[in-house]
Amino acid sequence: MINNIDEILELTKELSSQDSEEVDLTVTEYGEELTNTQDLEFLWVARNATNIVKRKSSDIKSFSDTKMAENIEDNGPVRLGDEVFVFNKSYSWKVQDLRNFVKWLIDKSNSEDELIDNLIAIMGQNFVPKLKGLDAISNSKDLNTDMIRDTFLYKEWKEKPDLKSINTNNSSAPNWAKELKHNERRK
Repeated sequence: MINNIDEILELTKELSSQDSEEVDLTVTEYGEELTNTQDLEFLWVARNATNIVKRKSSDIKSFSDTKMAENIEDNGPVRLGDEVFVFNKSYSWKVQDLRNFVKWLIDKSNSEDELIDNLIAIMGQNFVPKLKGLDAISNSKDLNTDMIRDTFLYKEWKEKPDLKSINTNNSSAPNWAKELKHNERRK
């Protein structure tokens, strides 16, 4: 596989200097080739090179963020350009005992309607249940999992296609994916 990191970096440099919100990839020879190709392997190589650059750029940003946070922790907030940087230790809340929490929620509700309102307040309007959990409950009640999903959930389709990848080295990869050879398509 050819490594296109230099070409990706050159194209990225040119794109970062564009003022327009619309991206014009044709600013370099490589970008022109990328725009006009239908060769999946060429696109795959470009995608992989881009992922490497993206990961390494994230590593640099993370390193810089850590060093800046240490400096700001010691010396106080600072304005750089249009941004003011402050230090705070981040945290996230975790439930200590989920079963006890749910029991408390049920016990503190005076009616079924209040319990439903309380659950909605905690889960939020955009809550989506864990599908495996919903399926497990459906199966334990001898209910058709597809029917239960279709009764309570709907699929919201995205406008742009979303490329997914399966790592064939992963033990959970489906057998059909593991059995494919390079550049072979599933029938």
